Amino acid sequence: MAISQALKEIYASAPYTSRYIETLSFSHSLFAQTYYVTNDNAPWTFLLETGVSVTFASMPFKIVLPKNDNKGNQDMALTIANIGRDLVDPLEAAIAKPSEPVKCAYRVYLNQANSSPQNSPPTTLVLTGVQVARDAISATATRADVLNRAFPFNFYRYAQFPGLRR
Repeated sequence: MAISQALKEIYASAPYTSRYIETLSFSHSLFAQTYYVTNDNAPWTFLLETGVSVTFASMPFKIVLPKNDNKGNQDMALTIANIGRDLVDPLEAAIAKPSEPVKCAYRVYLNQANSSPQNSPPTTLVLTGVQVARDAISATATRADVLNRAFPFNFYRYAQFPGLRR
């Protein structure tokens, strides 16, 4: 994940005049819309990497970002508190269809309206192990284990490789 110079400066010096705002977006084919939430105490309007302006609803969440290591797995722990039925109901419906995972995108913005993501490309993961409680949702967002994947990842079929048929 590449981050902008402005975000590097905020991470390094923590100036009192500017700060960063973490956001999440959730999408699934069963959702009527893509849900955009921010960890801030007020809603924000930001630009996506495509240039589309969206409003992120204020909803407290806590994340533990994936570690950069050589194990291959990159899991992000996620907890969203004070969640309303407008997001719980679609998430429960999506959990009931495990063949298609819920996609989660993590973006970081500066505290300026209509700013663009400061992490490019955004960290895009899929939700696994979703647990819905009365007042919070907890989940693990993960991506494929690319280090332990077989290479080359080919399926050998007779149509493609006629010499396999005997």
